Amino acid sequence: MIRLIVIDLDGTLLNDEKKISQENENAIRCALEMGIAVSISTGRSYVSGHEYVEQLGIDVPVSYQNGALVTFGHGEEIKVISRSVLDPSKARMIYKRATEKSLNTLVFFDFFTLPDISTVGPYDSPYREYYRHNKYRMVFEENPLKRISNDGIPEIAVEGKESLIRDLILESNSHLENVTVVKNDSLEDHAFYEFFGPGVGKEKGLRHILDYLNLDWDSVAHIGDNYNDLEVLKKAALPIVMANGPLGVKKHASFVTDRDNNSGGVAEAIERILRTRGEL
Repeated sequence: MIRLIVIDLDGTLLNDEKKISQENENAIRCALEMGIAVSISTGRSYVSGHEYVEQLGIDVPVSYQNGALVTFGHGEEIKVISRSVLDPSKARMIYKRATEKSLNTLVFFDFFTLPDISTVGPYDSPYREYYRHNKYRMVFEENPLKRISNDGIPEIAVEGKESLIRDLILESNSHLENVTVVKNDSLEDHAFYEFFGPGVGKEKGLRHILDYLNLDWDSVAHIGDNYNDLEVLKKAALPIVMANGPLGVKKHASFVTDRDNNSGGVAEAIERILRTRGEL
């Protein structure tokens, strides 16, 4: 029986205008009224994701930055359940090697305050919409390396031609101990990868949520759309992928929604769960 629905944000719960539709919000509230817990698991940081969590009134732990940060509560009452930082020497190495390959590189230097991203950009890339939507949280400067604290940082993100990013990972492999590499997205021949500290991933972040609720994986439905959802989709009892997801992700779904993120795909998925009252 499904007792927890975990939902991704971008490309899933959010439409292309980065808003939660009333239809999706109503479906989530119906699930809550039926006693099914709802949480968020997102690649977004706390500063760019917490307003959606608060809008929905979620009262269980939430996983941010692909599991690098798991929190409970809101505002001044927020509690950090788990946090993983990227070692500063590893961060500097990744940054230098990425920029040597002319890859667009972003330093995420804070979990909770704005601005939280430093980069040389803006860039002309297939991810121009990402830069447009996140411009408010970016510092554009010549030397983002200075933002890497000796205490470590949340992550380094790299985007550009995927072949070059794969070369970077292969060439740096012997130096990536205690570094978690997550493929977030691919677009044309480009891709967006993230380098985190140890023990990061949506699956690991969700473990903290399951522990808090005293639930197992056989109680979980996960709704997602992209590559960073894969490890959770492979473990959840009911893996659901959005119509707008890539084929490489869809093949891991128990079912794929007919509607995409702009047409209430999350509402469709939740309604299907609720029709059976969570029974697989």
